[in-house]
Amino acid sequence: MKVKFGVTGLDKMLNGGLIDSRVYLLVGNTGAGKTLLALRFLLEGLMNDENCLYIAVDKPPSLTLQAAMLGFGWNLSQLQIMDAVPSEALYSTTPSIRDITAKGEITSAQGNKKKVEKGELSVEGLSIKLLDHMKSIRYQRIVLDSLSIFKKFAVEEDKALMGVHKLFNFLAQTKATTLITSSRNVDLRAEYLLSSGVIEIEKKLGTNGFERYIQITKMRGTDYDTKQKRMYITEDGIFVLR
Repeated sequence: MKVKFGVTGLDKMLNGGLIDSRVYLLVGNTGAGKTLLALRFLLEGLMNDENCLYIAVDKPPSLTLQAAMLGFGWNLSQLQIMDAVPSEALYSTTPSIRDITAKGEITSAQGNKKKVEKGELSVEGLSIKLLDHMKSIRYQRIVLDSLSIFKKFAVEEDKALMGVHKLFNFLAQTKATTLITSSRNVDLRAEYLLSSGVIEIEKKLGTNGFERYIQITKMRGTDYDTKQKRMYITEDGIFVLR
């Protein structure tokens, strides 16, 4: 079964979409549009009555979702969210200290104001919270945004490779089609090997201002278009030239 982004040009590049129940990597530089494309992926699932989960590690999800809903008119009200954004105090903590806490309660994007639960931001902590939550709900689509921040706070430096393995294995076991975003400023060699596919977005200065390009650099089990294509983000949404 193919899982679509809902972006016609990109779905065509993917020969119909992603293969379901696998873990994929979405990589790009700052401002390239990773989070927005990931939300478009979740929106497509919501429009097909699928259960979708957004795990926010980089920025507060309320701000991210509000910008997408107001800027593009996307209805993300049925999206489930896990707010795992480290507090400002954690950013000033010595990286080697791993007694890090983060918000981790899974709530609805409709504005559920439940008391926020505190817990360790780790691969194990994330797995426990999700496993408990998924006793009552199975997700078809999951987005983790972003791996760069997650690795900084949730993976012990001396066990980084093991932590990445555990994260990818756990997400694969959920049977959801999972998209993990990441910036280019971290070592992604292990993630490239572990993921079922890699989509890369590049934002660079052209003759008429900044331009975005998208390319599929890896995709297991299916044919795909390897050529880099122009990607546009407008008030009408995301478009990829075919």
